[in-house]
Amino acid sequence: MKTIHTYDIGILEDFDATETALKINKKEISREEAVACAIDRAMFANPSINAIVTPDFERALTNANKKYSNNGVFAGVPTFIKDLNDYAGLPTLMGSCGTPSIPKQKNDPVVEQILKVTDSIVLGKSSSSEYGLLPCGETLQQGNTLNPWNLGHSTGGSSAGSAALVAAGVVPFAHANDGGGSIRIPASCCGLVGLKPSRGRNVSSQSAMAPIDMAVDGIVCRSVRDAANYFYGLEQFYTNPNLPKIGKVEHFDKKRLKIAVFTKSTTDVESHGDVVDATMNAAKLCESLGHQIEFIDNPISYQFNKDFLMYWSFLSFGSILLEYQKYGLKFNPLKATKFTKDLAKAYPFLSIPSVFSIKRLKQYNELYSQLFNKYDVLLSPTLSHPAPPIGHYGPNVGTLEVIFRLNSYVNFTTLQNITGAPAISLPMGMSKDRLPIGIQFAANVGEEAKLLSLAFEVERVNKFLKINEF
Repeated sequence: MKTIHTYDIGILEDFDATETALKINKKEISREEAVACAIDRAMFANPSINAIVTPDFERALTNANKKYSNNGVFAGVPTFIKDLNDYAGLPTLMGSCGTPSIPKQKNDPVVEQILKVTDSIVLGKSSSSEYGLLPCGETLQQGNTLNPWNLGHSTGGSSAGSAALVAAGVVPFAHANDGGGSIRIPASCCGLVGLKPSRGRNVSSQSAMAPIDMAVDGIVCRSVRDAANYFYGLEQFYTNPNLPKIGKVEHFDKKRLKIAVFTKSTTDVESHGDVVDATMNAAKLCESLGHQIEFIDNPISYQFNKDFLMYWSFLSFGSILLEYQKYGLKFNPLKATKFTKDLAKAYPFLSIPSVFSIKRLKQYNELYSQLFNKYDVLLSPTLSHPAPPIGHYGPNVGTLEVIFRLNSYVNFTTLQNITGAPAISLPMGMSKDRLPIGIQFAANVGEEAKLLSLAFEVERVNKFLKINEF
């Protein structure tokens, strides 16, 4: 087992984004020094983890020397943007060989929002699965993005590169987005904190045009306070009047919660033994803190999985249409992976039944909301088993086998994408093979503050293991 990290390179040590920004503000570290250190770390780690699609180091150093207002929550902190979103001056390859390498003229609204919220300095674009469709970082376009905890295993995805870079210590936080678990899944695999916010916390993205707006943006990071500070900073620039404000969450609430716990999939299959142990330990910890624990069956039926997969087929079909719309004949769909092409080809035959699938998926909003008439929080694994070996979701794996593997892996994250509810993955376990295991805490729509409060309490008594302490 080979592990790699960069915490012993340069002046950033193992600082989180909040501490890095504080040191920059106090002039203990300059922006230039922080960026130069992150570049040195990237140069060391990336040949091993393959997480950077397009580096932008020279421009980052130039930007570090410019005058800034220091208004952002992570002012001067180096970071990366996931390569599904446009960052001016760099191409957006979407993890696909079929997408032409054409530099973008402007930031998309989500990236513009991130830069305003954080005042951070972008070092480049981080890797993703093709169109963000799979929970890995294995593509024909980029090759394999590897997990710093064990280079033979997956980072999870689709925010693969961002998670790998943060886990390895290259940067303290990085942009991620989540349409089926793509913040929480790599956070779980790489031992990070990943909060998927409620639908509507961000400015609108292209997914808002879809029948179900599943995708939201956020960050992966190494501390609860970084997640809390990011979303507090977001509210200084953008608020949704239909959602309660998160506010500045800095500590835990003394109110005790009723927490429902489950570990089985929608098909009543138990999770991997190490994952079950980690979940039970998390439940026991919460109970020791005075929270009320109740074990329940998975509240979702297997029909949900089938409907979600059908909708995923629509998204694959839509992703290819969007690339045609952007690039015309410069886009070559024949260079997409087999999984993407097969899923997209299947959609025209599924278009009529998919109408009923979408209708059923939307009905889960009410079912999900009703759970919180009885419980405050749902506690489950983030994933059914620890990070799989590289190749588990590789481009050469047959489509039916990929679908089978998805059904035994991603069982706990997709519900919140359909309902628009928040959920956070916390690094609270370790497999016998020494791979991180994430535990998911989920709440009702608009209740990020409740999750962050509980996360602060858990972090206080259950110090999250860092790769440099491994």
